Amino acid sequence: MQRFFSRMPLAGRLILDTGMLIATIALIDPHASGLSVHEWVGIVLGAVLFVHITLNWQWVVAVTKKMFASLPRETRINQILNGLLFIFMAVAVGSGIAISEEALPSLGILTSGSRVWMNVHGLSANASLILIGAHVAMNWQWVMRTVRRIAGKTVRKNPSLRPAQARGGITVNLPTGA
Repeated sequence: MQRFFSRMPLAGRLILDTGMLIATIALIDPHASGLSVHEWVGIVLGAVLFVHITLNWQWVVAVTKKMFASLPRETRINQILNGLLFIFMAVAVGSGIAISEEALPSLGILTSGSRVWMNVHGLSANASLILIGAHVAMNWQWVMRTVRRIAGKTVRKNPSLRPAQARGGITVNLPTGA
């Protein structure tokens, strides 16, 4: 399965990532879309998150192997950020499933309406939103390069950035003077 996902075109990856961002924004206020839509979008987002991680698994493994070796600071921060984001998103999806009032009960699956799970869900979802903002910011160069490639434009390098490459073939753009 990893081989299939690693061959997914950049446009498909960008569409998947953009869809995840839009879904996350739609989840911010359950009253805006309705609780049922909120719950189903959250469940689907959990599955799509799995696909996203699978698509980027080679990067995760390469960086994790080098985590305590010599990695550029930005790469190390990005890996820690991604790990925290995964944990908080998994907790948000899991706790959301645990407190489901409409989606799962409509399938005959009883859930807990526990106040503790509701608090865990709220805290993990809010933390995820903050981490998603940081994740998008850390990966903004990739987004812009991918959009340019898809549009058929030449990808210009920012002269104020210099590439720093870790031994795993991972390139991170660092500001000159860093």
